[in-house]
Amino acid sequence: MGPVQELEPLPAPDVHHFDAAQGWLGLRNAAEAFAELARIRPELQSHPVVRAAWLDAWIANGDWARAREAAQALCGEFPDEPGFWLHLAYATRRAAAAGGLEAAELILRGVEAQFPKQWVIPFNRACYYCQMGQLADAKGCLARALEVGGARIRRQALEDEDLKPLWPMLTRMGRETG
Repeated sequence: MGPVQELEPLPAPDVHHFDAAQGWLGLRNAAEAFAELARIRPELQSHPVVRAAWLDAWIANGDWARAREAAQALCGEFPDEPGFWLHLAYATRRAAAAGGLEAAELILRGVEAQFPKQWVIPFNRACYYCQMGQLADAKGCLARALEVGGARIRRQALEDEDLKPLWPMLTRMGRETG
């Protein structure tokens, strides 16, 4: 199957429910997003963009097992979509009995070379490594994220609690370059 963006768009009125669900997700209201997604006709519930919206809603609601299952299916169908791999790692980190941080890191390590322009993959790996206490690996991944994403990533890293063990290093980097 080709990229998600090349799929047939949803017809009206379903696209309006989809758009409304996206709006509710932007407001972090999973319950309203679920209600809008449920209004999409049954025959369109299997459309990949609808399934991706359900995935986003399950993540917003903290339903990690369902999110992980949906992300796995979407990764299988759309292996060239980095966002689905990121969602799979994110849900795997949090789903009970899914392997936690180690399993999440392994997912992203397995696809990082496939997406060399995606700074967020090594960034998330750095987060996972920090949380596992593997700071040397975290520094290497964060260095790759900075290389790909540029200086703005340093600011984002300084706001990410997962990367707190690396904040002194990042602060020194800022003084040296600033």
